[in-house]
Parts: sequence; C-alpha cells; structure tokens
Amino acid sequence: MGAARGRPQPRCLRTEVSPDSALRRTREELVLRHVAAENARDLEAAMATFTHPRYEIVPTGMVFDGDEAVRGMLLQQWTDLPMLQYSAEALYHGDNGLIVETRTTAPGTPIDMLSVNLFGFRGPDLVLERCYFDRMLLATQLGSIGNVQTGAATLSND
Repeated sequence: MGAARGRPQPRCLRTEVSPDSALRRTREELVLRHVAAENARDLEAAMATFTHPRYEIVPTGMVFDGDEAVRGMLLQQWTDLPMLQYSAEALYHGDNGLIVETRTTAPGTPIDMLSVNLFGFRGPDLVLERCYFDRMLLATQLGSIGNVQTGAATLSND
C-alpha cells in the first residue's frame, strides 16, 4: 500500500442511510466543527463537540476515555506534531455514526495519508472517535522529515 499522494481526489460521496435528514445534518456539522477545532488547535472547541469524549486509536490499541485523558492526548499530539492538518474528504452516514475518510497532511513535508475515522453518536451526541490508519505508512512519512517523536499518543489522527 503506497502513500495517498497522487491519488485522484474523489468527489464528495455522501451515503444517506439514516431516515432523519435533520439528524444527519446535525451530526455532519458537529464532526466538521470538530475537525476544524483540531486544525485550529482549539482544545475547548474540540472538547465541546463531545458529550462524552473518547478516542480509540485502533492501530496502537490506545484508548483515551474521559475529559482528562482526551485533553492530554490532544495536547500531546499537538505538541509532538504541530504541523499536521486534517481534511474530511468523504462522509458516510449510518444510523449510529458518521464515517469520515480523512486526509492528513503537513504543509512543507511529504506527509500525505488517508485514514478512516468513525464518529459514534447517541442520537445527536458525539461520544466516540475511532481512528483507523496505516501506522507503518505514517511512521515512514514521519521518519522522512526527521526529528519527530512517534510515541503512541502522536499516532492518532482525524
């Protein structure tokens, strides 16, 4: 599996399987606010998107559950990898969640990686972000820019 760079940009695909379009819009707007808050390194705005904050980083097996754990993880990630930026490339709606194909980049570096993030909801309330990504690809790309820590907390992405 190679890097995402050079891959044609897909048109935004939105699969709507939930019967309530207002709920879909609410969830989508919330997730896009969450991504924007992470890109702005706005901890309070990112935390405000959750009813109960929880991240599951599948490739590392790390779970950050609750306000203190999630705040610590985000702050550590932003300290270790301040240049990472995320963009929601495609959104897929389900009854209990929103799946986002995310592109992670770092301007001025060769980092360009696709991931899948599952945002879990209870009704309109965001209660989970579960991240799936190619850990080996990220480590290789981080290694190519040198002097970057690659601890478990830094290997999460949105």
